[in-house]
Amino acid sequence: MLEVLAILTLLAVGAIVFGVIALLAGLIKFALKLALLPLVFGLKALVFVIGFVIALVVVGPVVLVLGLVLLIPLLILGGIVWAGIAVVT
Repeated sequence: MLEVLAILTLLAVGAIVFGVIALLAGLIKFALKLALLPLVFGLKALVFVIGFVIALVVVGPVVLVLGLVLLIPLLILGGIVWAGIAVVT
């Protein structure tokens, strides 16, 4: 009977030790995540800024070319309207 009690005691102590180790590992994991959070946010902000600059570099010339392409017909149309108003008045 004492042997069974000794085995159960060893199992209980082993379970408690395993639980304490798992709890400590969870706390260490949480502390590391919390400590590395500013680094993660900083890297995300850096990636956002780099993406924004790349988007400006790519989209900027496209918008400029589209503006120039649309500007000439609009200038011609504006001149025609101005001439029409000048003739009418």
